Amino acid sequence: MKKLDAKMLEELGESAYRELVAVYCKLRDLKTSITRMHDDYVAQAVPPELNRVQAIRLIVDEAFDDLDRYLRPQCDPDSAYRTVERDE
Repeated sequence: MKKLDAKMLEELGESAYRELVAVYCKLRDLKTSITRMHDDYVAQAVPPELNRVQAIRLIVDEAFDDLDRYLRPQCDPDSAYRTVERDE
């Protein structure tokens, strides 16, 4: 019977929390940027500047890449679970 390593699970929990905080901060920045862009458009009827759209795209790409890198192993049972299992 295989047992899960408690220390490894604790470290994974801390890692998950740090990742969640990082992605939350990026999404908050994204929300702020989109809100500003929307408000500027409504107030002035001017389309968003390319640099603002590019900045938003970079935030989205970073947030997605971070989540994809972190969650892909969680969704792939062949790669994720074995990292926390140890035979005794």
